[in-house]
Amino acid sequence: MKKFLLAVIFVFGFVVSFSIDITLPNKDVKIVEDVLLYKGSSFTGNIIINDEEQNDGYSGIMSFKNGHLNGLTELKKDIENQHVKFTVADGKFDGEFIMKDAKQRTDIVLDIKNGAVVKYLADVQGAYKYDLSFVDNLANGTMEAQGQKFKFKDGIAKGPQGQELKLTLDPESGDMLMEALVNGKAVKKQTIPSILTPQYLETFIFRAITAANK
Repeated sequence: MKKFLLAVIFVFGFVVSFSIDITLPNKDVKIVEDVLLYKGSSFTGNIIINDEEQNDGYSGIMSFKNGHLNGLTELKKDIENQHVKFTVADGKFDGEFIMKDAKQRTDIVLDIKNGAVVKYLADVQGAYKYDLSFVDNLANGTMEAQGQKFKFKDGIAKGPQGQELKLTLDPESGDMLMEALVNGKAVKKQTIPSILTPQYLETFIFRAITAANK
């Protein structure tokens, strides 16, 4: 039994040792071909940035696995009232997603389950406002777009001239599909792509790491 316990402790300690915390700047941290490397190997652990006082940069933590985002990432830049927070699991967002930028007049708060949005609160430059939830992939709530406001129930909203709009969610891609309906038939379709993917945000995260690592 003692040998078994020692073996378990050894294996557990061996695995944990691969997950480490690194504070920038660190000359051994590099971005090579869109992969985060530490001492030449793909990095698993946490990157910590705390250079806000020195050069008006970001402060926070970013979690990685094999050189890519995995786990919690949260960055703040108080001087510009910027805040980004999200969790990645198995290559997809999962849980609360926050993106706020006062300069860009962007305020987004999402609730995401395994990559699919189930709650969508956003105000983008005052022109686009969303207060939506998705039940069985059907939109419920309100959406404002350039002065027009639509109220959805079970995926359907009435337009200003009596036409109907249908808003649904593709749970696989995270895209939203909007359809204009006349007498129940779709006459126009538009896909609102979900660009907020971990892979998309990695490019910006890597820029922040590169800037803080100078």
